[in-house]
Amino acid sequence: MIRQIDYIRGVLIIFQVIFDVIIFLGSFYIASLIFFPGTGIKIFPIGMLIFFSGSIILTFYYNSLYGFRSWLFWDEIRAVFRSVILVFLIAVLYLYTKRLNGSRFNLMWGFIIFAPLCLIVRYIFRRTLFYFGILVTNVIIFGAGRTGEIFSQVVDEHPFTLCRVIGFLDDDKSKIGTEINNVKVLGNLKKYNTIRKKYKIDEVAIAISTASRELISEILDMAEFHVRQVHYIPDMYMITTFSEQVRDVDGVPVILASRGLLDPFNKFIKNIIDYVGAVIALIIFSPFMFWLAYKIHKKDGGRALITQERIGYNEKIFNMYKFRIMRVGKYERNLNINELPGLFNVLRGEMSLVGPRALLKGDYKYLYNNSEDKKIFGIKPGLTGMWQISGRKYTDRLSRLETDLYYIRNWSIWLDFVILLRTFREIILPKKRREIKINHEKICN
Repeated sequence: MIRQIDYIRGVLIIFQVIFDVIIFLGSFYIASLIFFPGTGIKIFPIGMLIFFSGSIILTFYYNSLYGFRSWLFWDEIRAVFRSVILVFLIAVLYLYTKRLNGSRFNLMWGFIIFAPLCLIVRYIFRRTLFYFGILVTNVIIFGAGRTGEIFSQVVDEHPFTLCRVIGFLDDDKSKIGTEINNVKVLGNLKKYNTIRKKYKIDEVAIAISTASRELISEILDMAEFHVRQVHYIPDMYMITTFSEQVRDVDGVPVILASRGLLDPFNKFIKNIIDYVGAVIALIIFSPFMFWLAYKIHKKDGGRALITQERIGYNEKIFNMYKFRIMRVGKYERNLNINELPGLFNVLRGEMSLVGPRALLKGDYKYLYNNSEDKKIFGIKPGLTGMWQISGRKYTDRLSRLETDLYYIRNWSIWLDFVILLRTFREIILPKKRREIKINHEKICN
């Protein structure tokens, strides 16, 4: 069975390499048609195209783009962008050494066209594999608590990972036989070997936040020699506080605490991105915003904009601009665009493009009433944020706080980029999210 899977994987990798080369050459052909009509791809020497194609394959391989890894589409985007930028720099250096001046502009546009085309084809390819059950990774989750529940939902919402949660294992007898996100708790931890053989488990996720070192060691002993990968999902405090950077201090591994937006320089960079991003967004969306304002005003003659008092940076109150969206049709309401005027708040320095949600006064008193909670007011609130697009809008106060603190400590330009992309997807393709109901007992546990 393993040999058969390896054979299928090898064949699919060959197909993916061929697709990448075809898309790469096709991108240059499209660029040539646009900017050098009549010349086609002949503007580039054959040897140069072979060299560039080989460079793309090698960099894609180096960045694990031929491994069918169980990662999110956003990870695929980052790996493709990283590879394309590297090969573009190599190509520029190659043209400079060969003194091929006439094709540099075409070269740049060839790479610009290639990146999105490559990602579109790869996305369709992976979704097709998942649909037909090819190379699908069967995952069993140790722990049917809150952490396991959230992890299973994330896996379910991202078929690009090629992962499928088969079930949960938990020693709590009251949970055995119940369902979480339509996935059954199959038994206790001692049933693992039986379930692994029955369901052909490929990967294991340990989602027991309170697990002792002995229990984790026991699970590893059971699983690591029989599956492809073992994942450990720590509690949210560990994720929120510590980064993935590990230093070796003379043989002693040291995990560094995350800084993120606690670093003044990172705040400075984020402010620049906010101002530039808000200006660009207003230029792009201003025709639509004027049209929507006109439509709202025409409906009843009232104002298109309203203001709401919100709690912002350093717990200061500010007026947040919003569209009076309930006065228009269902289509406009479904687009979730009522907060677009908040771009003016970004330009005024009161908000950020991405950040914790700006709170109403009532929510502020109810949700954030101690010093630990109020750490989120150390940065500006955002028009969108990690919690808003996480698909868990109706979860408890603790999950919301943990998500916001994770964002603050683990901020990066890339993280903001991913959140904005997912926000755009939610606006264009809104869909009803499943509610995870987490009661007080589960929070305490």
